[in-house]
Amino acid sequence: MIRFSELVSALTPTQYAELALVLFLMVFAGVAIRHGGKRRAVEHAEAAMLPLNDDAGDFR
Repeated sequence: MIRFSELVSALTPTQYAELALVLFLMVFAGVAIRHGGKRRAVEHAEAAMLPLNDDAGDFR
């Protein structure tokens, strides 16, 4: 069984960059899937109107 420290020490700088890119793409896809679509349309519309609200005392 390979130890994690052995695996990390065997990586080259190019492999680190590729791993970071893959990790970024996975997180980006997860966020896009979670916040995309019509399920959260009402929530996004409410958030878009927040800067236009003049009610300074209306905190949630």
